[in-house]
Amino acid sequence: MRTKRVLFIFIILSIFTYIYIFEMQDDIFPDYSVDDDIVDKIILENIRSDMSEYEKVLAIHDYIVLSTTYDIKNLNNNTIPDLDYTAKGVLENKIGVCRGYSEAFKLLMDKLGIECEIMTGRADGVSHAWNVVKIDNKWYQIDCTYDDPLDNEDSEGESDNLRYDYFLITDDQMYIDHTPDKDSKSYDCFYEDYMYMEKVPGVPYYILKNIHLIPNALIQVVDSGTRSVTFYFPDNMDFENSGISDEIATSLGRNKTSFSTFSYTPVAKCGKYYYSTISVQ
Repeated sequence: MRTKRVLFIFIILSIFTYIYIFEMQDDIFPDYSVDDDIVDKIILENIRSDMSEYEKVLAIHDYIVLSTTYDIKNLNNNTIPDLDYTAKGVLENKIGVCRGYSEAFKLLMDKLGIECEIMTGRADGVSHAWNVVKIDNKWYQIDCTYDDPLDNEDSEGESDNLRYDYFLITDDQMYIDHTPDKDSKSYDCFYEDYMYMEKVPGVPYYILKNIHLIPNALIQVVDSGTRSVTFYFPDNMDFENSGISDEIATSLGRNKTSFSTFSYTPVAKCGKYYYSTISVQ
């Protein structure tokens, strides 16, 4: 009889323990999955069925960078919440750190059927996470976090600092300031198809050995019928101070092209190169 009573008490206690654990599991093991409706909405608003894989990757890269605030305050205070490391934090709360950016990017790539993996290691001496993505059977490095730079805490939340320094680049380019973990798988990202590509449809680009080659290169481009072109070069020079602006004007006049005026964008940095887009009228 006593054995039955002990067994009965054991069963009752087990039931209550199970119920308690079941009710508390959300607190013990929080659900960090992203709501399917939110993922579908992001895809619907940013992706078209006629897009190429490159265009889809570009659209998602831009969406994550422009819609997410890097949690610099919690980082500086060493109080980063677990949610910041997840796709849920980035896609639902619009805030996160590098792991959250990379998790969000992979989640959306998986949804689009584009192969993508998360890379871990260090960047500028700090633990970091980024991605590799496969476009048309070629692997590329990509870091959405580093394309969302913050100059200081006051810039937090601004969306005008989108850049492409770490967008579809090679291993050599990425590993200038990124170091993968020793046990990381290598994806042989050595293709340069998009590494220096101006992200404006229809604008061609050329990589020059130095900035002083621009005038003659521009004439060749103009003669081929193109009115806008992006030049990449290793020199960080202002067009006015370096005299390049005058050299371009002289070249256009000397070759008697049908274009009499031109404009150019401020020299900006892209990875280890600088670039400017020149348009002739």
